[in-house]
Amino acid sequence: MGIHLIESFLQGKRPAPELCEDMLVINEDFVAVIDGATNVSGRKINGKSPGKLAAEIVKQTVERMDKKVTLEGMIEQINQSMQNFYQKQELLEEIKRKKWLAPSACMAIYSHYHREVWQIGDCQAMIEGELYKNEKHLDTITANARSLYLEAELKKGKTVDDLLVRDTGWEFIQPLILQQYYMQNDPQNQYGYEVINGFPIDLNMVQVTPVPADMTEIILASDGYPFLRNNLSDSEVTLGKLLREDPLCFRAYKASKGLVKGNESFDDRAYIRIRV
Repeated sequence: MGIHLIESFLQGKRPAPELCEDMLVINEDFVAVIDGATNVSGRKINGKSPGKLAAEIVKQTVERMDKKVTLEGMIEQINQSMQNFYQKQELLEEIKRKKWLAPSACMAIYSHYHREVWQIGDCQAMIEGELYKNEKHLDTITANARSLYLEAELKKGKTVDDLLVRDTGWEFIQPLILQQYYMQNDPQNQYGYEVINGFPIDLNMVQVTPVPADMTEIILASDGYPFLRNNLSDSEVTLGKLLREDPLCFRAYKASKGLVKGNESFDDRAYIRIRV
């Protein structure tokens, strides 16, 4: 028996679907959720956000990989694809100076040949009901800083509706988000974290989870689902409850960004459930 798709879903946080920076890969060898990093600088490359470009490059590379590729081989192929793009666009030197400009993405991928789930960054996995997260310490710092700032804004007279229009807490932590790019793929740094950006990744930073040999259910999801459940419907219901009760995502669930007025959610989201 191969990979049996049970359900999948992809939804951007903005009404325009072409702006979604999450992507899915589904074929007979690999199933993956890819999460392009949020654009902090506002700069675009070829009319697209860096996160969108990163997700596209990762998706296209994974879709043409040999089924027997190892984790190390997969990373090498993706990095080479990204390096080729940087050179073609003459971006490499600028990226070395301005780390935050580098297109980057996270991914959770299931290799059917190896029967393993590989998590690079903070995409989630659930295997037979057991949740595997791969959160980074920096996110806790920036989320708490934003939460504190928003609490103060409310004390000073702003309303939640005001902050849904202009999230001054997000503006406050943007310099921190820009700085964190310099800690990417640096296992020696106390704030180091792994991400796909075209540069080497320490394999020890990648979370590898074996999948049992018998029939197993696997869920992969981006962090657009802060509370992952055993099926898509329950995950959506839980997300909807959060967006109603804490739309700014600074109390019940502290995040670096919240819902913006007119958007669908606080983040893009991707979900896939399979049986193998």
